Amino acid sequence: MGSTTETKNRIREFGETNLINIVRNIVGSTEDNDVEYMYIDGITLAMKIDGLSLTTSKMPFMTHFDMGWKVMASVVSDFLAKLTKPLYAVVSITMRGDDTIGDFRELIRGLGSGANYFGMRYLGGDLNEGADDVIDVAAIGKPMTRPIGRKPRIGDVLVTKPLFGYTGLVFKLYYSNELDRWKDVETVMKGIEILKRPEPEVGILNDLLKHADCISASMDSSDGLGKVLWTMATNGKVRIRVYGLPINDDLLSSLAEIPGVKLEEVVFNGGEEFLPVFSVREDCVAKFRDLGFVDFARIEEGNGVYFNDSPLKFRGWDYFTGWTG
Repeated sequence: MGSTTETKNRIREFGETNLINIVRNIVGSTEDNDVEYMYIDGITLAMKIDGLSLTTSKMPFMTHFDMGWKVMASVVSDFLAKLTKPLYAVVSITMRGDDTIGDFRELIRGLGSGANYFGMRYLGGDLNEGADDVIDVAAIGKPMTRPIGRKPRIGDVLVTKPLFGYTGLVFKLYYSNELDRWKDVETVMKGIEILKRPEPEVGILNDLLKHADCISASMDSSDGLGKVLWTMATNGKVRIRVYGLPINDDLLSSLAEIPGVKLEEVVFNGGEEFLPVFSVREDCVAKFRDLGFVDFARIEEGNGVYFNDSPLKFRGWDYFTGWTG
């Protein structure tokens, strides 16, 4: 049993990261990665489980179909960051008894369509009744190269796709009760579409495999770019110096029209872009640029994350505590 203090403290006071550390300490896990690797009779497999509650994750513009698709995409996004081919998925669904059969059908269609789109086979799973709608997807994938962790090499450069800021902009407007005012702006509409139907670029896997030896560490951006940077810096015991923002000109011009939105906030404290971030050797940067990536940060000796020579205050999304920074 827990101590008297533990029985009184609420988990919202700890946050997701600290809760994960409690899990690791209790079960004796030494690995800290986005996927779990399994070694069975000489075969290496990767496993990933991801889930969401509709109460906390479903925004007003989202359907049950969108939520089914999204949770499949979240699993695939981690596989892509680890250069792993997604294979099979099983799903545990908890729904309220007063949900409509139409919502249930749409959820299953979203799960099935997402699995098919990403090249996975949806095998089935488990169904429960509860006080909230909860979807959990567990999937198996085949790593196409050596296991890749979260500890970048000193001297490496971080690369990703220049598509950050769109989802962060939608989140910022939504939680500021300003989304309806700006929902017809093109970049806002693009952010909404990304949130509704994220599409991790699985088609690029074969091209990435040609440069697998360049990569020392990787993560996906489901919890925000800030979360990626701080996690890599902490795990690798390194300093990450951000010298650019992985954005495009459309976002810059759009933000000039919307008052009260800080560029750095929507870039670092977004999340659900489902974009891979790779730490690669400096001599490999040109190869990744040819695949549509941009370089934006350097791995150095030291500790922490710095942007414009100041510690990065944005740390991405953490369940139970929310956005930090």
